Amino acid sequence: MVLKDKKCIPCSTYVPPLSMEEKEKNLKELSGDWALTQESSRLLKKFKFKNFKRALEFANEVGRIAEEEKHHPEIHLGWGHCDIEIWTHTNNNLVENDFILAAKIDESFKRLFPAVV
Repeated sequence: MVLKDKKCIPCSTYVPPLSMEEKEKNLKELSGDWALTQESSRLLKKFKFKNFKRALEFANEVGRIAEEEKHHPEIHLGWGHCDIEIWTHTNNNLVENDFILAAKIDESFKRLFPAVV
């Protein structure tokens, strides 16, 4: 099953982080603009928009997805951009949920802003 079709599994306790090999495998399933940051413990993507209103609309959509998945990213919003940073706080690293959320965010971006893609 592809990442975007999976559901995030709530984790209230420590979950071991993915291996570097698993992170790289999952990263290949996402759009090419996601990057591993913070010593490969976080996912980051910088979405660009033509104005603040579009960036805000997207930030609200990311918030809706996050609530639905019960997995919440950092959202950095400004004029013409919405940067999304994802990691699992219980282990300060990446697990499959992080990549699932990123895939769902990608899918939503393509649906809402097809002309940008």
